[in-house]
Amino acid sequence: MKNNFEKEFNQMMNEKKEIPVKVRQSLEQSYDIIRAKSKKKKVSLIWKRVAAAACALIVTGVVLTNENVMASINEFFNFGDKGIEQAVNNGFIQENNSSITDKGIKITLDKHFSDANKLGLSFHLVFEDSSILNNVGEVSMDYRLKNGDGEYIDEFIPDTKSLRGENRYISGAENQNPILDIKTGTIHYDVLSDSNEGLLPPLKDAVIEVESVNVFYNTGEFKKIDGDWKLSVTNKNKEKTNSIIQYAMQDQSSVIQVSKANANPTSLNLTFSLDEIYENENPFVDMKIIDEDGNEYIATGFSMTTKNKKTIISTNFPITSFNNSKKLKLIVEGIGEVEILKK
Repeated sequence: MKNNFEKEFNQMMNEKKEIPVKVRQSLEQSYDIIRAKSKKKKVSLIWKRVAAAACALIVTGVVLTNENVMASINEFFNFGDKGIEQAVNNGFIQENNSSITDKGIKITLDKHFSDANKLGLSFHLVFEDSSILNNVGEVSMDYRLKNGDGEYIDEFIPDTKSLRGENRYISGAENQNPILDIKTGTIHYDVLSDSNEGLLPPLKDAVIEVESVNVFYNTGEFKKIDGDWKLSVTNKNKEKTNSIIQYAMQDQSSVIQVSKANANPTSLNLTFSLDEIYENENPFVDMKIIDEDGNEYIATGFSMTTKNKKTIISTNFPITSFNNSKKLKLIVEGIGEVEILKK
């Protein structure tokens, strides 16, 4: 999968087409994230969402810099994820406003959300010297999220830095700058991380340790500003026990054996197994859930492992506990389908 993506990526970047510098830089950084993350995971990952986000930049790269247009779009976490949109619309967001200034940059954690499946962080950066942002194309950060017990939940860092945590909860991540205001030196930076296995622990007394601010210029140049920004994360956990809906399969003879199906505020996390070893991930690219009203929800990524001569798939679908569906159908094209019912 990774080799095929790399081949297609290089072919696209080498085609004799006039691609804006900003879009090219965004594509290259998206690929760097894919490559860096894949080296740190022990399971195979599908990066459909990251690739889709990179492709979307080709269409909307100009729009994202237009503040007038942005005013009519969702204020934050606008990743095109229907599950996240539903969580936001239902108030599953925590206000934060923790700020630290270092190296002439004030970083504020404005808002965040988290459940077992997904983690969203929305930052606000203000540069005292706005000239640093002249001809900027993109701004990102190197950071680590440490829980109150000292465990590192997420480490959004390049391969040049060492990991401090042992557990790998995050399967994939996206980041974006919904606002790049060069005149005022104001940047908004959003990150959305996924756990395909649905294993993200609840955040309690967590701290975000920002180590670097990365400025990518439209000229292809790059500036890394190292500093020390520690941002506290609000403790209130909005994911209550009654906000998680569990489902179970009824047809035990199905070729698809569902072992876990939990709908959380951001997504439906599902794990199933097949009595066959699959050599590649292609058969699982077109997985989908259909609810009782006929609405379809496509998996945005998945993890694939093998154990005891079985293939095990873990994934998230953008249907949430706010849907409160009583019956769902999982369809894996070319393999089979199975119904799961609310417990």
